[in-house]
Amino acid sequence: MFTEGRLYFILFFILTFIGGLIFAYRKDIKKNPKIFKGASKTLLIIFLFFMAFVAIVKMMKFF
Repeated sequence: MFTEGRLYFILFFILTFIGGLIFAYRKDIKKNPKIFKGASKTLLIIFLFFMAFVAIVKMMKFF
């Protein structure tokens, strides 16, 4: 199992990693706005597919 310290490390790592991604994305979008056109739609679609997958897996536990 995970200890309390490991959970704090995981949380810190994930937040720092996502913050770094956001920082890099905002920096790159200013340089090349054509490349990132429609990126929000793509991200939304990926997120929806992930949530649908999680829902299907959870529903399969009942059957």
